[in-house]
Amino acid sequence: MPLTAAPKLMMFLAFRNDAEEALDFYTSLFENSAVHRVVRARAGEAGWPEGVLQHALFTLGGQSFMCTNMPPPGAKGYELASWDAYAFSPATAIYVQCDTAAEFDRYHDALAEKGEVIMPADAYEFSARFAWLTDRFGVSWRLNLAPSRRPRTS
Repeated sequence: MPLTAAPKLMMFLAFRNDAEEALDFYTSLFENSAVHRVVRARAGEAGWPEGVLQHALFTLGGQSFMCTNMPPPGAKGYELASWDAYAFSPATAIYVQCDTAAEFDRYHDALAEKGEVIMPADAYEFSARFAWLTDRFGVSWRLNLAPSRRPRTS
């Protein structure tokens, strides 16, 4: 899916140093995904090893995202923020609405590998099947199997 214009709103993910690994993993996992633009460190650029991903624009399931590797010490921009203090939080999650149990299981198994399950995959009052987890890169995900609402039982 070609990206014709940048949407007004999109998720921006800032990784310590594994943005490219995460980008490759996510775009291989989700259908209708693609990498649209990558900016890499140039030779001699202070603080950065040559060729390292600095910034990328991509889609997952048709949704636009951006990602970056946080600037290392000595890199331009490092002095602008307290990069070492920043980390992903489970309070912010990417929500995925799954159409089938097989799709749910595929995403859950891949994202949970080497990650942490916060809320196990199960039926809950608000969902036929739901899970909340943090993947191996620290990004939080909430997976839901459609339909998202079940009738309440008395």
